[in-house]
Amino acid sequence: MLESLLRTLIPPLIRLTGRRLITGAPPLPPTARDVFGPDLTAEQAITYNRGRVATATAVALYRSGQKLDELSDDGLDTAVRALRFPYSTPSTETRAAIRAALGVLEADPSIAVI
Repeated sequence: MLESLLRTLIPPLIRLTGRRLITGAPPLPPTARDVFGPDLTAEQAITYNRGRVATATAVALYRSGQKLDELSDDGLDTAVRALRFPYSTPSTETRAAIRAALGVLEADPSIAVI
């Protein structure tokens, strides 16, 4: 009984499992228009697409051992360009989203990206 009680009191670890990166850009989720349809505003589509690029970039940086405090704006721009995402250009908002995603990955020791 104590064991089952402990299981309910202790939150489970978060584990993200991913495929090993091959050369080139990691796979991206579908675009905003593919997911939400044509009724999306341009601003909503840009925000969604920026988030998907930032998350994939943060995971690639995390897998390669890059640390948030070691990355400059130029380093983040280089990472986005190196992954060759279609129609993706680095911006202030993209860099902020990459930093946020990378910060979450670094801050929580229970997250493991394999």
